Amino acid sequence: MFNSKAEIKIITEETIESHKKPGASMALEFPNTQNLKIEDWSFEALSKKRIGILSGTVVTGGNSKTKEIYITQPTGDETLEYDKLILATGGIPAVPDIPGIHLPGVFTIQTMADTSEIGNQLTRMKSIIVVGAGFSGLETAERLLSTGKDVHLIIRSRLMRKQLEEPMSSELQSRLPKRLNVYYGKSPSSVIGEKHVEGVILGDDAIRADAILFMTGVRPNTELAEKLGIKIGQLGGVVVDETMKTSLDDIYAVGDCVEMKDTLTGKPLLLPVGSIAARAGRQAGVMSAGGTKLYDDTNLRLQYDRIFETDIVVIGHSTTTAKAMGIQTDVYYFDDPVEFTKVALITSDDGRLIGGQVIASRMGARLGYEILERVESGAILNEKPLLRPRHERLKEYLESTFGPIR
Repeated sequence: MFNSKAEIKIITEETIESHKKPGASMALEFPNTQNLKIEDWSFEALSKKRIGILSGTVVTGGNSKTKEIYITQPTGDETLEYDKLILATGGIPAVPDIPGIHLPGVFTIQTMADTSEIGNQLTRMKSIIVVGAGFSGLETAERLLSTGKDVHLIIRSRLMRKQLEEPMSSELQSRLPKRLNVYYGKSPSSVIGEKHVEGVILGDDAIRADAILFMTGVRPNTELAEKLGIKIGQLGGVVVDETMKTSLDDIYAVGDCVEMKDTLTGKPLLLPVGSIAARAGRQAGVMSAGGTKLYDDTNLRLQYDRIFETDIVVIGHSTTTAKAMGIQTDVYYFDDPVEFTKVALITSDDGRLIGGQVIASRMGARLGYEILERVESGAILNEKPLLRPRHERLKEYLESTFGPIR
């Protein structure tokens, strides 16, 4: 531990115990479940580590000069003093400003409580529209489909456009179940309905549904940071340095509310990715406790999920995110038909591996960690290629031991 004597308080509006955000979609199917919490981070477990939890509590403002924050609890208002403050205010769902967006039956998912409430309402509904084709949108569509709903997935351009190369998007598209209704290349122009959602207008057509879930990303929630006088960057996130310190001494920020620096160019970018938020939280925690250790993987993207019986792994830059940083790239594709796997490797113009993507029926994580190790070490791909598929290595071993296999 970096400071075993530190007094730590976590202040959260949520009343549901710590849980994995990607797993929150399970609450759509099981809205009243109590089994999604992370036991090691339960309120009871945290209290045993002398970490206090103020749940159902709103931070309304603060004073960085006097090192105070103002909170509102069910029991009333209070002022708390701090020595170090970490902001993890997350993101606000980014929904399009179109007619009908505020009708009952239009939902976004921000907290587990949101998801449970939506799950309770969806039990009475049959047809659901999901707008958005990132990890969250696909996971939500899968969960709803598993409950027997008629699911319509609306994709503005292609699947996971920022994370996946076009051939990888096409590969993932080919693995979607036929019973999922998918619409490509258009965004809803309006939500239709009088007193409740009845559907959306998509191009010249109307898609009828009982509810709509907008899974169209988030924008940084910087309201508290602005009240404290913290610098906000050009992309709309809290500006932090490599230690996650903001423009004010003794205040740190992590997660979807911050702008990170790209390790290759130093330019700011928004990275609303859970693995990055977790590593940034570790860094901010170390610094707040008086440590000096710097971690070099704080802003390295690593996303993994298994959706529709397919492993999806995204590491580092895609050509889309690299182009936004002004990085010249090359892409190399590899197919393993035996393992039903497709891999994309993204290199900078000097041959260094800066990103990779895996679409696989199984064992995607293994390949993903091979890519991750090479991205972290700045490996030149030609000097350190990926391992050949396991079945090829096994065949070589058997032939060297028993002779040619015909």
